[in-house]
Amino acid sequence: MKRKYIKLNDNYSHLAIGNIINIIKEESKNKSSAIQSEVFCALFNLDYINESTVNNYCIGSRSIGNDYKQIMINLKKKYQNDPNIFTPILDNILTIVEGTIYDITNIKLINENTYLKNIVNNLYNISKNDFYVTKETLNRFKELLKENNYYALFIEMLFYAILEKKQPLYEDERVKNTIATLLQNTDISVNDLQDFILLELSEGISFSHSLINMASLGNPYAAYHLGIMEYRGEFTGTPRYDKAYEYFKIGEVHNHPTSCFMLGNMIINHQIGNNDYKKALEYFQKGKDLGSTAALNALGICYKNGYGVKKDLNKALSYFEEAASKNYAYAFNNLGKYYEDNNDLDKAYEYYLKSANLNESYACNKIGEFKRKHGKTKEALLYYEKALTSTYKETTPWAYYNLAKYYYLNGDLESNTLKDEDKAILYFEKSSNLISSLLELLTIYYKKGDLDKVNYYKNLIEKHPKFDINIKKDIEDKMKKIKEKITIDIPK
Repeated sequence: MKRKYIKLNDNYSHLAIGNIINIIKEESKNKSSAIQSEVFCALFNLDYINESTVNNYCIGSRSIGNDYKQIMINLKKKYQNDPNIFTPILDNILTIVEGTIYDITNIKLINENTYLKNIVNNLYNISKNDFYVTKETLNRFKELLKENNYYALFIEMLFYAILEKKQPLYEDERVKNTIATLLQNTDISVNDLQDFILLELSEGISFSHSLINMASLGNPYAAYHLGIMEYRGEFTGTPRYDKAYEYFKIGEVHNHPTSCFMLGNMIINHQIGNNDYKKALEYFQKGKDLGSTAALNALGICYKNGYGVKKDLNKALSYFEEAASKNYAYAFNNLGKYYEDNNDLDKAYEYYLKSANLNESYACNKIGEFKRKHGKTKEALLYYEKALTSTYKETTPWAYYNLAKYYYLNGDLESNTLKDEDKAILYFEKSSNLISSLLELLTIYYKKGDLDKVNYYKNLIEKHPKFDINIKKDIEDKMKKIKEKITIDIPK
């Protein structure tokens, strides 16, 4: 059977030669003139190479030829004694990118080039997504980035892509490596994993029963799966946290990373453990050591809020950044929230957008807010709607609120959204855990003269945790103005 190779430039998950060329092409002023073979020749200081050969190397279907590797090995040896050896190569690359002759031998001046900075930053983000880039290599990249040494970092990334990155990469090898990583530093056996996978593939109606039997024999995968089902209330319609705890504990004993995270998470959320934050911290630390990115992010939350440990914002940010380097959406959100709270809105937008690109609901809504507040209501609408179709488990109620408030309640001209009061009411009801939505519903029904509904929502508002004397006075003022037929807006 023919082995299936992975196209290394199909997405930005591999720091490979194809993606280096793609990023250079994307940053070029005239993308049509940044021909793949021309960029390849510039990187290797060549005059010509066949386009189809380059294509094979860039896709990842063929290993880069030894002749080309030898060119880079020779350059690497010379580079150790003479850092300027790569200035002609960088000049050629920047000439392609800018469309004008670039001839500078001063590394400091090359480092000041905005195009090179953008190229290197994009490549660094790719390196963070690449499973095969070691932590040591990534730390070396990070240090050069902090020093703004884009020249050296580009060269280091070039060395990695040509001399270290395995090419071609096959699907079966990736699966094998992923499983090996999952099992590393754990007591979980290959047989446990195999038994669980076979059960998922073969079982039908008796799946849950078989899972329970498997968990009773100590299979951590089965135990974790059952724990999640109990946590979500899939058996009885209501979460049974005590049962979830029992199953997660089996997973934790066998060093199942996500089981460790879930135990700590249940303590933090006051579902088990009598607020034993120090114990939660222990679970998160164990999960992090076993490779759980969720536990890594959770440690940041502990240090941010002082759960089981003294508050330390620098440590919190360090954990968030490490989790974000693994493309973890909630870590992007935590960093976005930090910069938003500190009024660095450009940085906040950058992190929220990364999370939104992973289709996380809260972040999609946040980007929608940024767009709407800058008058781009058409673009905002797309992000609000994307927030409702998130692939993550939780949908933020604010997306429903924003769609109802700014689009369907009165319509929106720029996005060609027609007024649809019924849909606005539906979306306010879907977000009725927000006091803002309850206030809107109260106003709508007061205008309609539906006193039963008014009293119903007034009662819900008064029971809401955010209800206070100011909101009470605000409601009274607004009802008075509505009665006087004065158009008003209820603030968020």
